[in-house]
This record gives sequence, C-alpha cells and structure tokens, in this order.
Amino acid sequence: MPKSQASLEFLTTYVWAFFVIAITIGALYYFGIFDFSKYLPQKCVFPSQFKCLDFSLSPAEARVKLSNNLGEDIKITALQITNDAVPPIACTPPAGFDWLHSTDKDIVFASCAGGGYIPDERVELKISMSYYALNTPSKPVHLINGKINGKVTSS
Repeated sequence: MPKSQASLEFLTTYVWAFFVIAITIGALYYFGIFDFSKYLPQKCVFPSQFKCLDFSLSPAEARVKLSNNLGEDIKITALQITNDAVPPIACTPPAGFDWLHSTDKDIVFASCAGGGYIPDERVELKISMSYYALNTPSKPVHLINGKINGKVTSS
C-alpha cells in the first residue's frame, strides 16, 4: 500500500466523522436545543422616572404596570408599542390620560396581532410614551422608551 493511499484513507475517515458531527450539531440547532433565550429571565426595563412594577403578555393584549416617579403630575399624550419583526406587532394603544405623581398605572395594549406575537414564544416589545408636566406653563412634550422581554402566555 503506497503512503499516499494510506494518508488519503486516514483523512477520509476523519472527514466522515466531521460530517456526522456537523449534521448532529445542525439537527440540535434546528430543533432549538441551542436556543438559550428561553432560559433567560423575563424583564421589563424603563427609565427610573417610570419604574416597571409588573407586566403580562397574553395572546390578545400586552399589559404593563408602571409607577410615576417624576415627582409631578403628568398628561400622557401618546403610547405606542412595536418590535423588530416584519411586519411589526399591531396593538390598540390606550387613550391619553392624566397621571398623578407617586401613583401606579396599569397600561393595556389591546387587540395585539402580528409581529411574531405568538403564544408560548418569547418576544421583545418596545414601548414609547409621550407626556408633558401639567404644572409646566410651556408644556414641552417628553418621550421615553421602555422595553419588555418576555414570553406570551397561552391562556
């Protein structure tokens, strides 16, 4: 047996082993074994002026409970929820409302659909909120952004 043939057979054996390992890893990845996001904790992040107390994601709505830590009464002028999916999630935002300082408010986005908002799947939602202080004469509008990363419950 020539040396070159022995070398070729030796390499061929390792190439087959490499293919088996690559196919096994590909299959594990395909079936979600390497999807570590499902093991990460759910979280709700907002600026310190609006502390996120709780949130829940159900198939039809997204709820978030915030606390007004601004130290003054405000008027919420607009709320919007979106995500990076194509097309993005579409929800009916609540109407504007007055919000007293040091109080909590449940904000409900209803009739949510699209944007990968599927039961038993994790989503990352971005919430934008416009407001102005009621006691400020010029009433400049401020914009804050928050983020929710959680699992949509199936019930």
